[in-house]
Amino acid sequence: MESGDVQRFRAVFAKIKSRFDEGNSDGLICKQGFYNDCSVVKLQKGPWTNDRMDRVQNKTGIFFSIWIDEKAASKSRANYNIHALKLRQLEGYSITSRDFAKDFRAGFASMRDAWPHVSVDYGPLTLMQGWIEIVPRDFEQDILVLLERFKPVSRLIDRLLESRCN
Repeated sequence: MESGDVQRFRAVFAKIKSRFDEGNSDGLICKQGFYNDCSVVKLQKGPWTNDRMDRVQNKTGIFFSIWIDEKAASKSRANYNIHALKLRQLEGYSITSRDFAKDFRAGFASMRDAWPHVSVDYGPLTLMQGWIEIVPRDFEQDILVLLERFKPVSRLIDRLLESRCN
């Protein structure tokens, strides 16, 4: 796997998606594709967005994504983050983005050490962001570990959303 060839990661992410889908029972939907010159794999739940679940791109809602663009690939890195887009518009909930981000980060604090190179020093749209080193022989497994690591975080998001139901 050449770290600088973003398109090659697309095929690897498709394989990772299949492997994740085989063992997933938490209601998380795994999406995979190519968006904004990045190979992407994402996790999301239907209630977390107003958008169609068969698309990689989101206009609203919360999602966890792992992506590789040319810049990251040239540094042998894969980036990851949790985005919270236009939460005020999320149907069925009454949410202010800043309050949600504050509550998320307070709940995430006890999980933070498990996430490599992570930061929560962003505005309310990026709840957390980090990166992992690309080690070709371990890449698939490393990404699957991140996807699995997100499951407890998804339960935190569920709890925060439940407290904000209309």
